[in-house]
Amino acid sequence: MFLVLLTIVLLFAGIAGKLFWIQIAATENYSSRGVNLLKNSVVQRQRALVLDSGRGDILDRNLRPMTGAQVKALVVFPIHDEMRPDPQQEAQLVRILQTTGKAWHAFMQDLTEPQVWSTALDGKPAALTDRQEEQIHALGLPNVKVVEMEDRYPAGMTARQLIGFVGQNPDRVMNLYGADLAKGKVALTTKIGGAGLEKTFDWWLRGIGETSISYFMDAGKRPLAGLDARMIAPDNTFYPVKLVTTLDAGLQRQIEQLMDQMNIREGAAVVQAVEQGDVVAMASRPNYDQTAVDLASNSWSNYALKATAPGSIFKTVVAAAALDLGVVKPGETFTCNGALGKYGFTCWRKDGHGPLTLEEGFAQSCNIVFANVMQRLTPAQLEAYAHKLGVLDEVGWKGQTDAETMLRQFDSEESGQLFGAHTPHDDEGVLMQTAIGQRDVLMTPLQASNMIVTLLHAGKGYSPRVVQEIRYQTDRVMEKFPPQALASSEGRVSAATSRTLLSWMREVVTEGTGQGLKGAKWSLAGKSGTAQTMAGKQEKINQWFIGYGPVTAPKYAVSVVIKNTDPSESNKAIPLFKGIMDILAGSSSGRQ
Repeated sequence: MFLVLLTIVLLFAGIAGKLFWIQIAATENYSSRGVNLLKNSVVQRQRALVLDSGRGDILDRNLRPMTGAQVKALVVFPIHDEMRPDPQQEAQLVRILQTTGKAWHAFMQDLTEPQVWSTALDGKPAALTDRQEEQIHALGLPNVKVVEMEDRYPAGMTARQLIGFVGQNPDRVMNLYGADLAKGKVALTTKIGGAGLEKTFDWWLRGIGETSISYFMDAGKRPLAGLDARMIAPDNTFYPVKLVTTLDAGLQRQIEQLMDQMNIREGAAVVQAVEQGDVVAMASRPNYDQTAVDLASNSWSNYALKATAPGSIFKTVVAAAALDLGVVKPGETFTCNGALGKYGFTCWRKDGHGPLTLEEGFAQSCNIVFANVMQRLTPAQLEAYAHKLGVLDEVGWKGQTDAETMLRQFDSEESGQLFGAHTPHDDEGVLMQTAIGQRDVLMTPLQASNMIVTLLHAGKGYSPRVVQEIRYQTDRVMEKFPPQALASSEGRVSAATSRTLLSWMREVVTEGTGQGLKGAKWSLAGKSGTAQTMAGKQEKINQWFIGYGPVTAPKYAVSVVIKNTDPSESNKAIPLFKGIMDILAGSSSGRQ
């Protein structure tokens, strides 16, 4: 009997000791895993809502925010029925929110955790005015609070494909941020950059923590005294950082509006400042919603960085090789009868152009002239000049950020292509198709505009930037990305050839295929291109125009492509190019 009593006493003593250890001595470091019981007991009573991801903002060259708009939003907390406002107060709130009682009650009925009041299908917060905030505050309701909230991707946002999006990707979190994951600085569910600048600059942009509003309640959903709504935010004046781009948000918006007015279904436009090749605007269509990304769709893909058939704009490369290598005599003429007489090779002008010099053939975009010129060039020579002009390479800014990491500013930029993997390089028919930018030739709109920049710098190329620096929140510079030359192992196109080609581009507008640009605000120069492609079994057309302006003192190089149009459709590339140049001419930064 004594042993039984002793066992019971020891058992109760052990339980009491354990409870003492759990509740008093080890509340902040319980078990071998270091579980903080005090913290977790509070977390169980806490409901939180993220107001700001803490992610750095992306700004244009004039420091105007392109992401992260701040809006006033109404946060609603679930509470016990006995604490609900009286019907009169709810009716006043409904009027202030400019909604209906039915919509409000439906929202409250399903409320199990703090949520933002929203009337939009995309779940974005309903933006409140200062007056609405004052009226809601005057009601003194216990379950609502007006807060400043981040709208990462506001309605009407531009440069969506270039900026990209964020999303959950546990595999990439583990691969990229394994050390931070182990330290609890990130979670597998943390949203990281999925495309665009959000992806390439994610290491800087992801910040040091969220800003949230928390509400503490007991099991009956009654607020705990002294622990009601409070803001929780990182205490660091240097973060989040600011990503300062080379973009002009005003020009970007006008260009995208023009593309939409012209009903550009699929295509891209690139504007580069001639001075050092910085990207001033980069637009891609179709557009997409960054808050509901369909990865199976191509709408989020940046067509300005995707290689596609260039057509006759590639004749610029052939002409550069012919001029530099001297394979065409000054004043020499070629005869175009509309067809070459072999390989089924024809000119776009079926009745032919008659006798043409290379200069006239460039202006008129004559296929027969360039087929004849290609007979005098080798595949190796053509490839060398394609490299010199940067149309086969990833031209975007890249650099070493540390001993192990190579930063490429443009996400998923593609290389160009001259020949397919199994295409015979020495086949004459192949070479003639290649000379007019057909067969296997591919080029990106960024490479095309940058080729113009290279010619305007007498053959010296630049690696286009789209980000110039990263700043702390205090505006102190954290990282700089200086302009850099675009190096080619093949060397440069000569200054004389560059000047000649630029003057020929002027003739394209005054006498050739670009005469639709004559009425532009600036005098312009460039090269047109039409490439035949296939979409399934249907023949489609890529419409191109690339060039610069104003001719007398070039400020901008522009490339536009409208992809996969029906052969019967009218040309939109020249009107789009003209419209963009008129926007640039009319802007405060573009006036001469």
